[in-house]
Amino acid sequence: KLKKLIEKPKVPPSNYALTGIYFFTPVIFDMINQLKPSWRNELEITDAIQLLLDKGYKVGYDFVAGWWKDTGTPDDILDANRLVLDELNPEIKGFIENNASIQGRVSIEANAIVKHGSIIRGPSIIGENSTTESNVYIGPYTSIGNNVVIKRGEIKTQ
Repeated sequence: KLKKLIEKPKVPPSNYALTGIYFFTPVIFDMINQLKPSWRNELEITDAIQLLLDKGYKVGYDFVAGWWKDTGTPDDILDANRLVLDELNPEIKGFIENNASIQGRVSIEANAIVKHGSIIRGPSIIGENSTTESNVYIGPYTSIGNNVVIKRGEIKTQ
């Protein structure tokens, strides 16, 4: 039974993490309305969940196997992107024009187009319905979202 939540403790009492994937009923808004801002001047969701527990509401949870990465800062998001792309299984579902170069582990999603003269260096992913126009360079550890058109230049994370 879940009894208490501790947000980012200096000394963790266990090897479990509160990853921040929540499903709530409307009663959560009653709890949020009772909160005072934290030292960061924010209403903390963990405080609202703790109020649910303190008032006797059942709060469910589940254990997720595998790794987890805190993404609280822009650098953390880039690190998480790197971790995900390190596990990328390359797959070409889109179209690669002649004289375009795909190097390393690269995924080209459905209806994506890599035009001639472009270089995509993995690990990287080009999202669905995206296009790299001619002579674009996409460097390693780069994720391009869906429905993106890149007309010129270089995109890289290193």
